Amino acid sequence: MLIKKSKKLLIIILSMLAIVSMGVFACYRVPELQMKASQALTWFRVALNPVDALPTAEVKSKREPIFWLPDLVSVEADFTGRANNVISKQVTPNMPSTMTLATITFNPQRDYQDWNNCGPATLALGLRYWGWQGDQFTISEAIRPKRQDKNVNIEELAAYVNGSADGLQAEVRIGGDLTLLEALIAAGYPVIIEESFKLEKSAWPGDDLWAGHYILLTGYDNQSQYFTAQDSYHGPDRQLTYADVADAWEAFNHVYLVIFPTGDLQKVQQLLAEDWPLEANLEWTAAALRDQVLSEPANAYAWFNLGSSLNALQQYDAALLAFDNARALGLPSRMLRYQFGPLSAAYQTGDAKDLTRLADYALQITPDSEEALLWKGWAYELAGDHLSAINLFNLALQANPGNQVAKKALETVRP
Repeated sequence: MLIKKSKKLLIIILSMLAIVSMGVFACYRVPELQMKASQALTWFRVALNPVDALPTAEVKSKREPIFWLPDLVSVEADFTGRANNVISKQVTPNMPSTMTLATITFNPQRDYQDWNNCGPATLALGLRYWGWQGDQFTISEAIRPKRQDKNVNIEELAAYVNGSADGLQAEVRIGGDLTLLEALIAAGYPVIIEESFKLEKSAWPGDDLWAGHYILLTGYDNQSQYFTAQDSYHGPDRQLTYADVADAWEAFNHVYLVIFPTGDLQKVQQLLAEDWPLEANLEWTAAALRDQVLSEPANAYAWFNLGSSLNALQQYDAALLAFDNARALGLPSRMLRYQFGPLSAAYQTGDAKDLTRLADYALQITPDSEEALLWKGWAYELAGDHLSAINLFNLALQANPGNQVAKKALETVRP
């Protein structure tokens, strides 16, 4: 009896999936229906194959104890306040206690983000501050040609500015703090940050509702402890407390993007000070995070950020240890939709098995993730399966035909 009921339920589910699939095909060129169909498919797909927690690393005897960390800098310094203590009420001398930059008019018809398009939408707002003519679709056509693409990395946003916005330059750094945000805004530069975002509706049964999101900061009030943000999802001139910004920002290693006229290069260099040289920015941030994980050993984001910073410094063994601890403490299910440090560290240390596990998990969450498809391909390449690697690289290129990394991978790997 139970077997018959199970078969009946399976037939019903498969029939519903077939109907939804036909709907997707029929409405491929109807954006709103395309979005709804994709959401329905995601719900049924995960209902049939439930999402577990992000897999933890397998214990290997060759790995050092989890709290081992290298000496990251050779000079003595007090790193308090650079990463873990990002809420600061100190104001740089001669910096106004409040500042609101003149912003372009928020047009509801074009400035609220399209589906999965918060990156291009936020960048468009930032560029138009400097007189750029265009909107989110101008950008997404270049860097995100398919609406199903659910992630645009902050480096892709910067690359668009540096390659397509005449007279403007964009720089990305990590390890920012609230005082630096104030200083940049006070000097006339809006700042894009990436932060945690709580979804309003579950995408699948048991969804933890965590996602990533970009906002553009255009003002602050140090007395009241509020930032003013232009938000492509919630709308213009949002008032966000310093505490909320600091908390949401942590999951993305306090990354920030600043756009400025090329003639202002020296001014921005002076504002960023020791954070202007990229290598120094990475080293100082990693050192601050080292202190943070020692004082907050249960902070999964701090460990993840340390892994990301060490990974960027090409200290892959140490990065792997930090990522392992973050995974053991628990991370949001969509973490590997936006950040791929654990996969990079697994690849660089030759761990094809763990790289495969991580890529498979990322693809379970986001099946058309070009980044996860690429890393799955590199896992095959590590294992010596060149044909499967090439197939995955081609799938990544199909997900985003403009992906230069996928093109280079196809040029590198031979059957």
